[in-house]
Amino acid sequence: MDHFHRIEYHRRKPGGALDLELVEEVVDHGWYIKKGEEWRRRYTLECAYDFLSRTETKAGTFAISVWRDGDRVCTVGMEWTPTKG
Repeated sequence: MDHFHRIEYHRRKPGGALDLELVEEVVDHGWYIKKGEEWRRRYTLECAYDFLSRTETKAGTFAISVWRDGDRVCTVGMEWTPTKG
């Protein structure tokens, strides 16, 4: 079974506009391990923290959308603050 997903990271700009800044493409079935919106939200945030930390993305507010076969799985907002390692 194919679990290809596209994760889009939109940075919120001053005034509220969203700019697509990053895209991640993954083969992952994590969004379907458990049912419900809360699980999808939590799983998306975990994926986002992992990805953003690996890309050295600057701090900011993001809207993160997950897509599968052209259908939106979920969209969540997050404040990203990189940790100093």
